[in-house]
Amino acid sequence: MIRPISALLVLVATTATMEAQTPLQKCKSMADSVERLKCYDAIQSEPAGTSAQPAQPAAPGEDPLLAKAKATVKSELRDPDSARFQDVKVRKVGGKQAVCGLVNAKNSKGGMTGLHPFAYDGEHVYLVVYNPGPANSTSLSAATLGASMGSRVSNYNRLCR
Repeated sequence: MIRPISALLVLVATTATMEAQTPLQKCKSMADSVERLKCYDAIQSEPAGTSAQPAQPAAPGEDPLLAKAKATVKSELRDPDSARFQDVKVRKVGGKQAVCGLVNAKNSKGGMTGLHPFAYDGEHVYLVVYNPGPANSTSLSAATLGASMGSRVSNYNRLCR
């Protein structure tokens, strides 16, 4: 009798933990790379304003769009606190504002990866990372990163070139 109750408590605790996860955390925790990629695609297709990005207060004097772009880039990194931004600028593309810049962050081995370009359109970040191996500074697996690179590069070019 005790075992079924214990199993039920574990199930309830697991379910509560899963419900508390943001969509991004849920996707990151998936083991199957195909399902994880589908999960990321579903997040990207959410309407504006429903994104799982945390609200970050802007530094004094910093444009709120720049602060949101930096927070969104950091949410994709293995070590968000290691992020160092450079040449971050707001651009006007098709009547809307976008943010373009470079970010350097630590990889899985703890070393800095070098500068990688990123673009932010107000809803999604497009972080262009060249190396899907150990030098990958993102939290994405090599397979997921490789599968998403085509759209990331084209969106970066559309917003920043």
